Amino acid sequence: MSKLKFILGILFLLPISVMAQENVIINKINDEIITSVRHKYAPDSRQTIWSALAYDTPEGIVVRGKTSEKKAHEAFALMMQKENISYIDSIIVYPSDNWGIVRISVAHLRYKPSHSAEIVSQALMGTPLRLLEKVGEWWRVQSPDGYISYIIGNSIVRKNADEMNIWKQSNRLIVTSFDQIKVYDTENLSSVRNIITDLVNGCIVNGVISTNSEKVKVTLPDGRYGWLNAKDVKTIEEWANQEFDSQKILDIAYSMMGIPYLWGGMSTKSLDCSGFARVCYFSNGIILMRDASQQALTGKRIEAKDWANCQAGDLLFFGNAKTRKVTHVAIYDNNGTYVHASGRVKRNSVDPKSKEYLTTPFLHAVRIDGNEGTIGITRVSNHSWYFNK
Repeated sequence: MSKLKFILGILFLLPISVMAQENVIINKINDEIITSVRHKYAPDSRQTIWSALAYDTPEGIVVRGKTSEKKAHEAFALMMQKENISYIDSIIVYPSDNWGIVRISVAHLRYKPSHSAEIVSQALMGTPLRLLEKVGEWWRVQSPDGYISYIIGNSIVRKNADEMNIWKQSNRLIVTSFDQIKVYDTENLSSVRNIITDLVNGCIVNGVISTNSEKVKVTLPDGRYGWLNAKDVKTIEEWANQEFDSQKILDIAYSMMGIPYLWGGMSTKSLDCSGFARVCYFSNGIILMRDASQQALTGKRIEAKDWANCQAGDLLFFGNAKTRKVTHVAIYDNNGTYVHASGRVKRNSVDPKSKEYLTTPFLHAVRIDGNEGTIGITRVSNHSWYFNK
């Protein structure tokens, strides 16, 4: 082989070698580094966004994507630095100081930014939402239980960080009535033609309860104001600092007997199984995870064979006996009886001897009582979105 041919061969192979090396680096970033960050900081896509991906461009390696967690972005940058990989950082980190307050009694949260998209959850009036990004008329949001979804913009009132701090220190009232109530534009609270809005258990408004009046003037998140019965609300401080009360949880559960099932529902109007558990526990000032499969990983575990050791308020989980996949949740009462939302809110039993026994495989139970403050079980009084902590 001539010297000229040898040199030409080297020059021909050099770009291929460089390209192969770059492909190795790209694969390392995507398959190892990005994946490692996802496993540690975003294991559940329902609660954390981490969608980074590395590309080889004429300008060099570019990493594009979005994340809801600043810590995930920082961890990625540190890992890239340790690997001595130069790159152009095009990862969008969603803001942590952009807020919205729900302005209607029950707002739908959807899987995609469209009215025809699946309802994955709901948020009640007065619920604080972290606004991640605007998509047309919609907002991608994160709710206090961490759940990520989309809400139509006209269902919220936007607040900046300062306004949010003011709201967290304001005089707020929360609806404690088991029944749906009304806000009227007159103190008479009588004519249906004077109704401003409905409210359900868990809705939050602004107002001050007077010991001299059975009525209370309230201001809604969007500035509308009216009157309601003082007996139907409590100050948010009193409500948030209540002690665990399994009977109160069961009271609201039984108050919803016959209420229809709605996939994604999370209010006393209609709800799904995990939404039912969320509503009942929220009435006791406790925020649970959104989905049954998430709730099943919290609290103190009790095996199905030990169901006789269950206490009132424990969560029971049902699903596939072979795969152990959780698909349903209920709230335990006593003697094997539980209340749940399946078609409608109703009562059944885990006791094979009971007439109310269902054959759906019972997988295990968890105890929430005594486990507040652990992962997935948060007291509202300790939640920084409701109070300045």
